[in-house]
Amino acid sequence: MSESPQKTGTIVVGSDGSAGARRALHWAMTEADLRGAAVQVVVTVDPEKSSVETIAEGERIAAETAEAAALHDGAAEVTVGVHEGLPVDVLLSVAAGAQMIVVGSHGTSSIKHNALGAVSDVLARTAPCPVVILPMGAA
Repeated sequence: MSESPQKTGTIVVGSDGSAGARRALHWAMTEADLRGAAVQVVVTVDPEKSSVETIAEGERIAAETAEAAALHDGAAEVTVGVHEGLPVDVLLSVAAGAQMIVVGSHGTSSIKHNALGAVSDVLARTAPCPVVILPMGAA
């Protein structure tokens, strides 16, 4: 008699509702199935812009993400949560003890990237676990 695989950790996914975030979710769920891991999706709301509208937007993104996750054929357990804070700070906090962080690339231009920095770049330099950055066009 075979036993079901034991969960071996968590894969954290950053989601902002973009196409890149949907690619990251799909990739993370497939990887979680292979590893027997759970997936924790993080949607953030900027505390300086917190209002009824921005909180509602975060909840809308979380609901759409949960619906997309439900369509996945795999066995990965997926949780989706809305967190107040800057994306990098929240992802780094949630990822403590995680197997990895998965984010999608937005294909930001080099001018905007150099001026603002990218969440994925900061995560790659400072995360407590491996970071997977899915480029534009990745499946």
